[in-house]
Amino acid sequence: MYENNYNYIDVPEEKKKRSGAGRTVAVILAAALAGGAAGYGGSYLANRTQAVPAVEQTAAAEEDTSSSGDAAPAAAATSSPVDLIHTGSTSSEGELTTQQIVKKVSPSVVIVRAEYNNGNGGTGTGIILSKDGYIITNAHVVQTQAQEYVNGNDGYNPFGDYGNNGGYGDIFSYFFGGGSYKTVTKQADKVTIFLNAEDETGHEAEIIGLDTNSDIAVLKIDATDVDLTPAEIGSSDDLEMGDTAIVIGYPLGLGLSTSQGIVSGLNRTLDMELSVGGSASMTLIQTDAAINAGNSGGPLVNSRGQVVGITSSKLSSTSIEGVCFAIPITDIMPIISQLMNNGYVATPQLGITGANVNKAVARYYGLPVDKGVMVVTVNEGGAAEAAGICAGDVIVAADGKDVSSMEELTEIKGTHQAGDTMEITLARADGNETVQVVLGEGSEPEQEN
Repeated sequence: MYENNYNYIDVPEEKKKRSGAGRTVAVILAAALAGGAAGYGGSYLANRTQAVPAVEQTAAAEEDTSSSGDAAPAAAATSSPVDLIHTGSTSSEGELTTQQIVKKVSPSVVIVRAEYNNGNGGTGTGIILSKDGYIITNAHVVQTQAQEYVNGNDGYNPFGDYGNNGGYGDIFSYFFGGGSYKTVTKQADKVTIFLNAEDETGHEAEIIGLDTNSDIAVLKIDATDVDLTPAEIGSSDDLEMGDTAIVIGYPLGLGLSTSQGIVSGLNRTLDMELSVGGSASMTLIQTDAAINAGNSGGPLVNSRGQVVGITSSKLSSTSIEGVCFAIPITDIMPIISQLMNNGYVATPQLGITGANVNKAVARYYGLPVDKGVMVVTVNEGGAAEAAGICAGDVIVAADGKDVSSMEELTEIKGTHQAGDTMEITLARADGNETVQVVLGEGSEPEQEN
């Protein structure tokens, strides 16, 4: 089996100081998660793009207002999917020895193997959530990035399918048809769960939903003839610095392994440069318990044998050792619940398509400004329509911050949740106008395989 690499994060020479809870470390993601990563709550989502019907070659970005994926299986169709999960209080069993913890948690820790049609693959670790087969892991364990050829001329390829199959047509189409290669995020074509290192056949899993922004995926196997042992979920909010921290998983293809340390820090906010562009923050648990390749998606466990984190990134530098991170389980449970219920994480939506404005676009459309985001279309019944935003308006500011691109607008929108009010400043022929937009709810479907 191939091992999924953990995420190396290089520490710059100068550390930035930021306000907020806990100490903040500024870092750059050197080996990005396959498919990217971002802040909690699915808050940072890049909008799709469409061509703008103009002479200028201007990319437009579309906000997705449709929901994606089928409803979660009947097993999750309860008032709250979290009811399926075994949770325990901090005083449920008292302190356990390391041997007792490993014995208690190991049956709930599984191997996750992802396979792709191109022959690539990787493995990580997963955590059994429920007896009916729900399993969680990191999103980057079950998705990857790939190069995909995109034809020019709105998808037309004069060389036909031959050009798309690696022939000379690709070359000619690239130069004469305006085609190019782009990086896309693809889900695994097949995911197999191995309940332990002795499980030779495995169980095929369905990807119920994943959120690259929080690096979480929910999987499901048919547990009809399998006696699963769900992990006990604890509270990461109850952790204190110095508490026991144990990592259990399948690193480096060595079989089931465990490492022990302490909770070295809480509320560690890491500024990450995303592989999809832009940046975002993750607030994590810091531990000195070793996290290696293949541990991705496994549990960080407290002294009572309760899962308090999902192992994620390892901080590496020539001068630093023993600084590893896990996603706090309490923070991530609402996301897991949405993935179990809906297959996606709800995101705030404006309900528009937009195009970046420059001087040429401003001249062509006769716009009052030469910088901002021109509203190309407004979705019927969407948040923008309700606020009185019209096609042809130019968004020049959001929440009091200047906006010159869809990327900037999306980043500001990403600080909100569905139902929040966002202040939008519009440039119109008769002057600027500020409107209050109550953001709608939508989802960003994952890239289709």
